[in-house]
Amino acid sequence: MKKRFLAIYESWLTASNHSGFLVGNIVKFKDNALKHDFLKALSDEAVNAIKALAASKGTLRITNVVNKYPAGMAASNPDDFGPDFSIEVSEDIGGGRIINSATVHPGMIQKIDTTPNLEPVPDKNKYKNKVTIKPEVVKDEAEEVPFYSPARTRTSDLGNGKISSGDRSLKNVNVKIPAVPNATRKDPASYTADYLPKA
Repeated sequence: MKKRFLAIYESWLTASNHSGFLVGNIVKFKDNALKHDFLKALSDEAVNAIKALAASKGTLRITNVVNKYPAGMAASNPDDFGPDFSIEVSEDIGGGRIINSATVHPGMIQKIDTTPNLEPVPDKNKYKNKVTIKPEVVKDEAEEVPFYSPARTRTSDLGNGKISSGDRSLKNVNVKIPAVPNATRKDPASYTADYLPKA
């Protein structure tokens, strides 16, 4: 438990020192994101990629956090400090599949925190066809399509060369099973002496 707490705490500190975002965070574009000054220095292709992400209506996930001034692995490594970061945002289409990546400014996006719930599923990924909301009366087995009806599993040839239903349904009544003691034994329990161990 102690190590798990440290991992969560260190992750929180890393997010605070890395522009407030971590790889894997779900984000969305702010309302005025496409008017940010960051887009003025980008090419038309990069701007179009960002606009496509903003209009995708899918799950947007951070796939990389890049420091503008990376440093080597020294004792005074400033990787965890500084305000200049770029965020790589991609569309997550489920199952770990990432498409349509683009680099944005941290001020253009905001994090969506779903803790402790599951991540939201975009409407475009929801299956809307063939869903029966209104209850319907179940058809009788005789009215259903042949070979696909459950009644098919309750029919067989009873020896007369014809397919018939036979006695394969519950009557919802108690049935008395006839039973008589062994006629060769005067005492019904005496036969146990044949196989019980002798004292």
